[in-house]
Amino acid sequence: MRLTKDEITSITSAIAPFITGGPAELRLFGSRVDDNAKGGDIDLLLIAITETTKAQLLINKFRILAEIKQAIGDQKIDLKIADINETTNDPFISIILPGSILLHKW
Repeated sequence: MRLTKDEITSITSAIAPFITGGPAELRLFGSRVDDNAKGGDIDLLLIAITETTKAQLLINKFRILAEIKQAIGDQKIDLKIADINETTNDPFISIILPGSILLHKW
């Protein structure tokens, strides 16, 4: 995984204030999972347990991204927000989930 412990801590600390409606987890996917790859953006998957929590996170998505960038610097970050049902129902998430790395659970 090509994120430092400090970057992970900064990212999770930036997201934490927005996790108010129930449990959630943050996962890393994409090229940053591969230690041998070069470059690439930071692909994050934020999974909310409830649809209500997901809706609240979607409303705040750009604020969350701004907080992350303020914490780790201006980098290309993709943030996908999903609810737990999408982990089995959404084809894209079904493909990326098995190769993703859990960064944090709230």
